[in-house]
Amino acid sequence: MCGGSKDGTQHAKRSLPVFDQDLNCLPYPVSSSEQPQNAQNDQSESGKVVKKKRAPSELVANLALEDLAKYFDVPIVEASKNLQVGLTVLKRKCREFGIPRWPHRKIKSLDTLIHDLQEEAERQQQEDKVAAMAVAKRQKLLVNEKENIERKPFIELKNETKRFRQDVFKRRHRARALQNQASSAFASETKE
Repeated sequence: MCGGSKDGTQHAKRSLPVFDQDLNCLPYPVSSSEQPQNAQNDQSESGKVVKKKRAPSELVANLALEDLAKYFDVPIVEASKNLQVGLTVLKRKCREFGIPRWPHRKIKSLDTLIHDLQEEAERQQQEDKVAAMAVAKRQKLLVNEKENIERKPFIELKNETKRFRQDVFKRRHRARALQNQASSAFASETKE
């Protein structure tokens, strides 16, 4: 029925109105010479289409929050590969555990802040002991918050941490803008 009309005659190769076509079949029979090379090879080698294997249902059922927590520091795609489950399965497990978003970026942001504070503490250690103590205290707070997020990834960052992160971004942006302004002024002076 796919190659012909309702009365059994073959259609000539012309554009047919949609209502005359059987939408479950190709509009015209495809000969083996018209098939793309890779399509022929896929079917002739194995006789069936090769699908990706699904993760065993026992593996998916046994995934615990602790298993997921090991991979919170990497992107979700990489975590799904490491856990040997599909991305959709991992997202479904996250929803079961109450995790609305994969916490990789949150943790990465905190890691960057902790690293920056570590550098600042080393710099302050030589100049001002009191300032170095304040920086170390802030660093401990961030480390604690990171550990809390790793245990309970559904919690939000504290407002204090968000404000601090915003201040660091602003400071970095201003320093870069001043550096660009100074380098462009220096470049214009050397041209003259």
